[in-house]
Amino acid sequence: MTLGKKAVCALCDKPQAESYKPFCSARCKLIDLGNWMNGGYKLPSEEAPSQAEILDLSDYLSHKRQQF
Repeated sequence: MTLGKKAVCALCDKPQAESYKPFCSARCKLIDLGNWMNGGYKLPSEEAPSQAEILDLSDYLSHKRQQF
């Protein structure tokens, strides 16, 4: 870490808040979570998921929704 430089929010570049690191606020933290949940962030991959992986994930998500 470079001395003299303040850490900034990973989303909006405002100064980080200690309680929300690496973000500046609960708002930025929730926006980032929403980006992950909605597929806004993706890890690069050259291969498509198999049909079995898609079905496993679908079953898992259906089960999770029934718990709420």
